[in-house]
Amino acid sequence: MLKTAKKLLVLASTVLLSVAAQAAAPEKPEIKIAVGSAILGYSPAPLASTLGFFKKEGLEVTLENFQAGGSKALQALVGGSVDLVVGSYDHTIQMQAKGKDIVGVFLLNEVPGVVFNVRADLADKIKSAKDLKGMRVGITTPGSSTDMIARYYVSRAGLTDRDVKFIGVGSGAPGMVAFEAKNVDALLAYDPVATQLSRKKLAVQLFDARTVEGSTAAFGGAYPFACVYVTRAFLEKNPETVQRVANAFLRTVRWIDANTPAKIVETLPGNFKLGETSLNEEIWASSKSMFSKTGLFSEQAVKTPLSVLSQYDPAVGAAKVDLKKTYTNRFAEAAAQQVK
Repeated sequence: MLKTAKKLLVLASTVLLSVAAQAAAPEKPEIKIAVGSAILGYSPAPLASTLGFFKKEGLEVTLENFQAGGSKALQALVGGSVDLVVGSYDHTIQMQAKGKDIVGVFLLNEVPGVVFNVRADLADKIKSAKDLKGMRVGITTPGSSTDMIARYYVSRAGLTDRDVKFIGVGSGAPGMVAFEAKNVDALLAYDPVATQLSRKKLAVQLFDARTVEGSTAAFGGAYPFACVYVTRAFLEKNPETVQRVANAFLRTVRWIDANTPAKIVETLPGNFKLGETSLNEEIWASSKSMFSKTGLFSEQAVKTPLSVLSQYDPAVGAAKVDLKKTYTNRFAEAAAQQVK
């Protein structure tokens, strides 16, 4: 009887602590989140807003979309004009090498979802990375994740900046226009562009990192990509706010997992989809598996981007990067307990 009473007391205390944790008010209920660009991997941000998950967590969120690429969103965070970023996990590693403390707090993509496209009319000339010598490769912006990945990929074939010309063409539609106009010979693109190019038979693929298999072929393993990241200073000052953001994103990735491509397309805001419904559904059918279901970073998987960046960026290669400081699973783990 006494043991039962003690168990009930412990259970009651646990419930009360959980309720108290949920009842804590966010330190900053009005926040700005920068979104690297309108690529499919970043779509949990507008979905969380459209589905009301931020509001459910007591947050008033303004999403600022940086069409120029993730490096601009990172600059906004460092400059203090936004509070959090939905962008590439790569940036947390690069910034640590520069002495700045940026922390991933929720993983959105377990693989990059990027496709290395080559113009179909050049398919007979470009069949591997070594064939890119003398070619023009389209990236979003210098310093962006596509820039890093492109340079790493060609470097594995022994090529350097002197052999390949990397051209910033923007993300989304501008990149596709540059490719179709033959202003570039190859293009690193995420969905929706990757599926559009394939559907129009305008491109062949050197690699397709929308799956773990494709990521492994390109990089040697799974490659965590899109995540929510913040400065450590913001995290320490606003832990409950960050927790509410993590809760909202966990609701979102669970919702993505539970729903069909048709339902997801129906729910997305217009700037994250194209006019034709069947095309949008095809895009989501191709890429839905890239999304994390838990928001947790893998201790093993984060070694892949460090390896890539160490070869691409001399500053990262020379730095003693402590990967454990580039991410935390604290908020995703707590979200799993709080979001039922």
